[in-house]
Amino acid sequence: MGAWFYFAVTLVIELPIVLFFFKKERKFALLIGFLLNLFTWPVLHILLFYTSININILEIGVAITESIGYYLLMQCSWKKALALGFMANAMSYGIGLILNNYI
Repeated sequence: MGAWFYFAVTLVIELPIVLFFFKKERKFALLIGFLLNLFTWPVLHILLFYTSININILEIGVAITESIGYYLLMQCSWKKALALGFMANAMSYGIGLILNNYI
């Protein structure tokens, strides 16, 4: 499977979680979720393939980065932003591990 497949899978997993957290701001939240992933996904993969940084550390960095993005751009509480960032990325990372072992 190509890189675009995995990016699409990431969006299919994470964007519904974004919608769950931002029910009233659906369109804007989807845009922000898409743009944050459009930024963090390639950065994660560049660092993954060109450095020796552990994938778990990189995923924590992505979750923190996206949480900061949600906090600033959606103007929500830190608690909500961190919950969203870590929940969405834990789900996509976990499902990604499963897919990599079965595809």
